[in-house]
Amino acid sequence: MRIKLGPCELSTFCIQSGEITQHLASIVKRVVDRVARWPLLSSLRVEDLYGMVTPREVAGRQPRAALPAPDICELRFTRLHAEGRFEEMWDMLAEDAQRAWGGLQNFVREMPRLDQWLEIIDMQVASVTLLDSWTDHLHARDYSNVARLVMRYRVRQQWKEWSFDRQVHLVSTPDGWRTLCYPTRSGAAAAR
Repeated sequence: MRIKLGPCELSTFCIQSGEITQHLASIVKRVVDRVARWPLLSSLRVEDLYGMVTPREVAGRQPRAALPAPDICELRFTRLHAEGRFEEMWDMLAEDAQRAWGGLQNFVREMPRLDQWLEIIDMQVASVTLLDSWTDHLHARDYSNVARLVMRYRVRQQWKEWSFDRQVHLVSTPDGWRTLCYPTRSGAAAAR
C-alpha cells in the first residue's frame, strides 16, 4: 500500500517506522506559514498549535514563559472534580473565586459532587476564544486577558446518556490560567 503526499510517495512501512516525520516537516511548515498570513489568524503562534500559549503581556510586566493552554487547564480542573480531588482544584481557582468560597475548607465541603450514578463519559473543548477584556455581569467584575471556552460534556446516568455544552471563563495569572468557578446559594457551582 502506498500513500501519495504531494511530491513524495510513502509506503506504509515508512509511516509506521517514523520516517514520515522527515517527509511531513516541510509540509507542516508550509501550512503554518500560509495560515499565519490569514488576517484572522495572523496573531496565531506556533505555541498555540501545540497546546501551549503565552498569555498576552500586560503593560509593564515582563514576558512570561509558556504556560499550559486554557483548555488544558479546564480539562484538568474538570477531571479533578469528577475524581473528587477538591484540594488540588483549589489552586486552579482565580483569586476572586477563592475569596468568594471563603477558603479551602469551605470549597472542599461545599463544592458540588457528582451524583454517584453520574459518569462523565467524555469531555471536549468545543471552542476557545481569547478576549482582551470581559465583564462578568453576574458578579459585577471586569477582567482582562480572559479565555472563554465552550466545553462539551457527554454523561451517563445508569442507562441514559446525554450531552450538553457549558461556557466557562479562565483568567490569566503569572503562574497560568485560573478558572472563575464561584459558589452559589443553592449549593451548585455557578456557571463560569
